[in-house]
Amino acid sequence: MLRTLIVPMAFIAAACSPPAAPDGAKTDDMNMAETTAPAPAGAIAGVGTVTAVDATAGTISLDHEPIAAISWPAMSMQFTAEKPAILHGIAVGDRVSFEIKNATETSVITAVQKQ
Repeated sequence: MLRTLIVPMAFIAAACSPPAAPDGAKTDDMNMAETTAPAPAGAIAGVGTVTAVDATAGTISLDHEPIAAISWPAMSMQFTAEKPAILHGIAVGDRVSFEIKNATETSVITAVQKQ
């Protein structure tokens, strides 16, 4: 009778076990979940070229380079200036450095400076 219970229990245990690592790779049982780096605190720097600017509305569109701190590839996007005054003197075609407010408010820029 004990044997009739042990065999099914072994199959259940095997079915509930995590899969083996491929190609004999070593795994850490305590860290099976994929981890992500913590979001950076504070302002995040970027560099790009201005494609549109509306100082009155407080918006600026940029073709920016990759931003590693938040894992962004190069792309074109519009931002809102935290203070629209930072956009005065910035024109289409200008190469600029800029700061994104933080990792949770990525559509807000706090500084823009011509390079």
